[in-house]
Amino acid sequence: MSGLLEIRPSDRVMLLAPHPDDESLATGGVLQRACAVGARTRVLFLTDGENNPWAQRAVERRWRISHADRVRWGKRRREEALSALSCLGVPLESVRFLGYPDQRLCDLLMTGPEGVLSDLASEIAGWQPSILVDPNPADRHPDHGALAVLADFALARTPLDRPQPTHLRYLVHAPFHRARDSREVTLQLTESERDRKRRAILMHRSQLPLRGPTLLRFANPKEGFIPCGKISALDDRHPVSMCCMDQGELHVALGNVRRVGLGPLNLLVAIETGRGSPQRLILELPLSSRPVPVRDASTGDLVAVSSFSKTPIGRELVLPLAPALRPHLIFVKLDRPSERGLGFFDPVGWRPVPVVPIQRRVEAEDSAEQRVPVTPNGVPAFQMRETANRGNPPGV
Repeated sequence: MSGLLEIRPSDRVMLLAPHPDDESLATGGVLQRACAVGARTRVLFLTDGENNPWAQRAVERRWRISHADRVRWGKRRREEALSALSCLGVPLESVRFLGYPDQRLCDLLMTGPEGVLSDLASEIAGWQPSILVDPNPADRHPDHGALAVLADFALARTPLDRPQPTHLRYLVHAPFHRARDSREVTLQLTESERDRKRRAILMHRSQLPLRGPTLLRFANPKEGFIPCGKISALDDRHPVSMCCMDQGELHVALGNVRRVGLGPLNLLVAIETGRGSPQRLILELPLSSRPVPVRDASTGDLVAVSSFSKTPIGRELVLPLAPALRPHLIFVKLDRPSERGLGFFDPVGWRPVPVVPIQRRVEAEDSAEQRVPVTPNGVPAFQMRETANRGNPPGV
């Protein structure tokens, strides 16, 4: 899918937003266009945006923020979101706040995702969207990237009565390496729609003192989205320059990785089997080549040992997965929990791993397009990366 986004009266549009204000910034045009043509809309906020300390300090002129202060701030942000949605024409009965903790969606994904996955799956199954819009996994905000992964996992386990929805992803906090994706789908806004989107953004008064000019820049003549589609194993612009499955092993190549930072650098691995038995793994990346313990992110139990070795273009990690796991979806991410805990955004977000469905694995073994080239000793041929990347933009 590429080109211009068309919304029809028969469409059922569902928006997943991590925080109040994302609905106006990323999809203010989509929502008002859907309402204008008579399409039905559903807006889900995963959090109330209550853990927003610097904006709260700027507005309320206080340094210490208590739990009660955060609850009150979250209530204010919910009210701002409802005002913005009214400005966009969205019926308030179409809006739901799920109330998960702000700035904690990544932790939920890794340690206890079943509650949020159940909520998302229930909402998707109940709404049966024809257009589903959610964050891009590459978004640098940890909540945005985590919601993208959670949405994919929930969609994979949700029975739908209609064809799979048109699945579009938005970027609010773009990664530094981002280049324009040739698959981008855009919605061209009229001057009236731009003005209404601008007014909706201004409804988020709590965010304006610190970020007003930045937020208003989202009132562009068009809104852009990346459709879910083919995933590439190779991406020279991302610190995880290669990731693929090969004979039951997860291969991850690290290119331009910032080694120095606050606290340890971890690799997070989120796996969905498609049978409701997810697995979340965490590895602390060493500075030198050696075996690396792989632990269950929820329990801390040792589940495997991976190899971490130097290659001509960086470092490679090979993680053996249990034969019975049969992954359906895999995402990986570089993470510094100490920095994320202080509210810093990630340099990059989550990276999807190409996974061949079990029923197609035999045919895929004969298809060069489904596999990363390997050398005779079974190591992925990183030197072929540039050739494979030409004319094949990385998937998102």
